[in-house]
Amino acid sequence: MICNTAFNSYRKWYIGNDIRDILLADDAISGQVGNHIYPIVAAENTIGDFIVYSRQEYSKGLAKQGVYEDTCKVAVVAISDNYDNAIALADKIDLALTGTHILNDKGVKINILLEDSTETFDDNKYIETLLFSIK
Repeated sequence: MICNTAFNSYRKWYIGNDIRDILLADDAISGQVGNHIYPIVAAENTIGDFIVYSRQEYSKGLAKQGVYEDTCKVAVVAISDNYDNAIALADKIDLALTGTHILNDKGVKINILLEDSTETFDDNKYIETLLFSIK
């Protein structure tokens, strides 16, 4: 099979770590949440603003020649006690992630695009969920 994908076998399962690295490198985001960016679930009793991320999908596009594309979808969730802080954090996340990124330590180029977003209120927290497609 021919595989001309942007991801290798490492990429598909660890893309959340790369998303976290991009978010932590952004001064506006780290200024608001520090290092409070968690995979899947936040630490118990986390206070203040924070981010949770999770891979929602990993799939492969197939052609007769084999796999031609790997796609991941990652949900990045901005959480805050304050609505204005939650939407400001969502905006910062969108600005930091949308576009082309080169993962220098891996020599891989990825393209990230916001596909969908929702907001809700639960457990006295404002929650902004952003769904990104990564190719």
